[in-house]
Amino acid sequence: MKVISFFSRFAFICNIAFLLFVFFNITEAKKPVNHSRDTVQAVPFFKDLIITLGFSAIVINLLVCIVYTILIIAGKKSHVPKWLAILNFIFLGFQFYFFFF
Repeated sequence: MKVISFFSRFAFICNIAFLLFVFFNITEAKKPVNHSRDTVQAVPFFKDLIITLGFSAIVINLLVCIVYTILIIAGKKSHVPKWLAILNFIFLGFQFYFFFF
């Protein structure tokens, strides 16, 4: 059960990175483009990490929520706080809306 608790917390961190990813996406979309198409622009390390975690958050969060659902159906008690499980499900809904609609 410690593995589930670890991945639940990791999914929550990825969900926070997802919020920052959405924020960066909105702010970058508002900036005017001043370079040509063939130019590659460097992204700082922290921002690159946030983008990677935020983009992969939907996969990690989906897997964690599937495990939550299996535990609920099986009737087993998990040692994950309820607020963390509920927030992960809420973030999963936002992520599906952002990526697919």
